[in-house]
Amino acid sequence: MEVSLLHNPKAGDGDWSPDRLIRLLEMSGFAPVHSSTKAKDLDQALEDPHKLVAIAGGDGTVAGIIRALHGRRHVIAILPTGSSNNIARTLGLNEELRFIVAGLAQAKRTPLWIGFIEGPLWRRSFVEAVGLGPFAEAIKADAGDKEHGSHLLQDRREDLRRIVAGCKPIEASIAVDGKRLTEPVLMAEVMNIPMIGPNLLLAPEADAREEKLVLAYLPESRRKAMLRWLKDPEAAGSPLKRIRADKVELHPQGGIVHIDDTVVDGGEATLTIGVESKPVIILIPGDDE
Repeated sequence: MEVSLLHNPKAGDGDWSPDRLIRLLEMSGFAPVHSSTKAKDLDQALEDPHKLVAIAGGDGTVAGIIRALHGRRHVIAILPTGSSNNIARTLGLNEELRFIVAGLAQAKRTPLWIGFIEGPLWRRSFVEAVGLGPFAEAIKADAGDKEHGSHLLQDRREDLRRIVAGCKPIEASIAVDGKRLTEPVLMAEVMNIPMIGPNLLLAPEADAREEKLVLAYLPESRRKAMLRWLKDPEAAGSPLKRIRADKVELHPQGGIVHIDDTVVDGGEATLTIGVESKPVIILIPGDDE
């Protein structure tokens, strides 16, 4: 079976070369056509890919290609080779890559719902989260950082901790399904998946296999709890408050907003966040439900 293999060779520790990935897929009976996400021919590869598209990379690569293929009837296989792999972890893709690939032939087709954020003159989709506050600031600060690798996870957590320690409440208006938040908040993340950034499980209730979002927000009163949690987030649950939502309205009042791993000027208008009307289809090996 032919498969379009879209590969970020710089993802994670850079352990997965094109030849190694191609051999792995061929061993499971696939005929891969490789394109690098860093090459000029990626746009051409995305114009008319095969029915099955395998994405080898980290969250930025996976989310970007899912957004590009949304609504186009392709089936997607995620081959997680990044540092955080939050999207893959959300879907239970935690095994070694050789086991994930070996299970693709019998994998279940699973809907993955993605979100949208819409302003008066523009609309964008997202896979992970949209947010205001420290995560947006951290993404903006890292925009020119070309360094990759799993060893950076702890550094990213420390960077975020420093931002949380010094940040002021965000100057934004937030409403969840028509109900406005009234308490001062230091961060607000509209989550489509439960974890973002350096493997931080902010909202365990979020599940992209459901047509729901979760607003996870940090009241100013929980700043110290967040700082403690960021030292060892695996040891305790997230200190953020969470609300399941169909629609979230943000009025950023000129602040920056991150949409997955991209930061934009939020502007002065109200932004509407919801779930797209159609999912993308992901192959999940070993899912018998």
